[in-house]
Amino acid sequence: MHMRGQPGRGDEFFSRSGERTLAQLSVANTRATGSGSGYGLSVAYDTPPWEQICLYTDRLCLRTPTPQDAEAMHELFADPVVMHGLNREPVPELDETRAMIEGGMDGWRTDGLGPFILETAIDRRMVGQAGLMIFDTRDWTPSTWTSAGSHAQPELGWALIRAHWGFGYATEAAAAIRDWAYKSRSIDLLVSLISPNNGRSQRVAERLGATPTETVTPAHTKQKTVVWRHTPAA
Repeated sequence: MHMRGQPGRGDEFFSRSGERTLAQLSVANTRATGSGSGYGLSVAYDTPPWEQICLYTDRLCLRTPTPQDAEAMHELFADPVVMHGLNREPVPELDETRAMIEGGMDGWRTDGLGPFILETAIDRRMVGQAGLMIFDTRDWTPSTWTSAGSHAQPELGWALIRAHWGFGYATEAAAAIRDWAYKSRSIDLLVSLISPNNGRSQRVAERLGATPTETVTPAHTKQKTVVWRHTPAA
C-alpha cells in the first residue's frame, strides 16, 4: 500500500487565503456565498469537507461532483469512443450516469478521494472528469482503503468529452490532482491504468512523466491494461 498515512477528514485545506501553491492550486468552497465569483474561501460549515475541495489551474477549475452533474456528464459516459478507450461499455441510460456519479461521491465520503469535475475557469464549461480511485492490486478491481488493506493502490485517471480533446486539459488536470494527492493525501505513489490501444491517454501519461510497467487484466473489465507508474512523491 503506497501511502504515508490514511487520509483524514481534517486535511482538505492546505493553502492559506490569497496564496498560490504547487501547480497554482487552491482549495475553496465552490458553493460559498458572498464571494462574487463563487470561489471564495468562506466555508459552509453545514457541508462535509470533501464538498468544499476545489483545485485551480491556469485554465481549469476542478471541483467535486454533485448529483446535478448527471445530464452534462452523460455526454461523456454515453460516448462509445470515449468509453472504449477506458475499456468500458457506454452507458445508455441517464440513471446509470447518475449511479456512476453517486459512486464517485461515495469514494469521497469513504476514502477522502474521488473524481473531480473539470470546468473551464472562465466560462464554467464542463469538459470532463479526472481523479483518484483505489484499486486492489490482487485483481486490479476498484476497491476502498479498508477493503484492499495492504493491497490498496491509488490510481489517477481522466476522461474528457470528445469536443474538448486536443487542448491539453487532461494533462493540466491530472498534473494538478497528482500534486494535490502527494501534498494533501499523504500518498507516496500513483499509477494510471491505461488500455494499450488508448494512444491519447498514453501520451498524457508520458507528458506527466509516468512510465509503463506491467500489463494486467483487471477482473472487472477482463481487458489487458498497462500499469503506468508516476514519479513517486519526494
